[in-house]
Amino acid sequence: MVKRSKYITIISFILIFLLSGCSVFSSSAPTKKEQSNNQGKTEENKTSNSENGNNGPITIGVSTLALSNINNQKDYEYTQKFIEEKGHKAFMVNANGSSQKQVQDIETLIQAGVDVIIIQAGETDVLKGVVEKANSEGIPVISVLSGWIPGVSTMIAPNDFEVATRLYQYLAAETGFQGKVITLSHNNHVSIRMRRNVQDAILKEYSGIERVANITTGFPGTEQLAYKGVESTLQAHPDVNAIWATFDLEAIGAAKAVKDLGKEGIVIGGVDGEQQAFQSIKEGGPIVVTYVADIEDRSQKAVDAAEKLANGEQVEKYYSNEMIEVTIENVDEFLEN
Repeated sequence: MVKRSKYITIISFILIFLLSGCSVFSSSAPTKKEQSNNQGKTEENKTSNSENGNNGPITIGVSTLALSNINNQKDYEYTQKFIEEKGHKAFMVNANGSSQKQVQDIETLIQAGVDVIIIQAGETDVLKGVVEKANSEGIPVISVLSGWIPGVSTMIAPNDFEVATRLYQYLAAETGFQGKVITLSHNNHVSIRMRRNVQDAILKEYSGIERVANITTGFPGTEQLAYKGVESTLQAHPDVNAIWATFDLEAIGAAKAVKDLGKEGIVIGGVDGEQQAFQSIKEGGPIVVTYVADIEDRSQKAVDAAEKLANGEQVEKYYSNEMIEVTIENVDEFLEN
């Protein structure tokens, strides 16, 4: 009986130990239902943090299409500067002129879990899918010189219809609203398309101005495309007296062709504020006008908007960017020493 009692006692201890062990393991490995509940609480906390605001350091992803012109270079540099000055982290990516690479770069920013994405100089239509993807991950997107892309929180850009009207009215007045012109443009970027539309509208209104050719350029490689197109057109139409570019790289390529052919009396204008354009204006042409954005202000607006969005605050849908006209009258203010 004693032995039997001992066996019963031992078996009881083993059962208690096993039951206790099962209880411990169960608490450390939640069921699927518990995991689902916990995940819901985590998402709830994220939403709560976004709504209440979190003024700590954030990570801002910045994607540019290319750094081949002055506008893009300064946007990129100033944006990084302002992000870091505010104590945030900048995750910078450059697609080197490839729109598909820019999509991949933005996907990298999404995978990295950045708080906000700033897209600079992108091709609007190409970016719709990746902006939608960022939205699905809860990442706000800011468009800078990239047009209105469905899903972006705000767009920061000059009014290109207004800028182009000022530019082409200026050039038309320089030739007395008559004569023959060459226009340059391409279809890959929203700003260029807007300026090209203004070219068409002004030429339709002023019947004394005849367009002898429209040269399709592109980006990058703009200067070379503009040079070749203008060179061949001027050989066929030597009496052209104006060239209407949509941005300065086109104007610079056109100006080189005009000089190499020894042509005089042709006026050219563009937009962006490239140093070579300023130099040509200073020398008396053939470039006579360009328009310069306040890029520091634009970059500051982008970083300020990124902070607000990361903190769950509202931003305006559109922030305009001032453009300054540069001619022989004020070019010295913009020329670098």
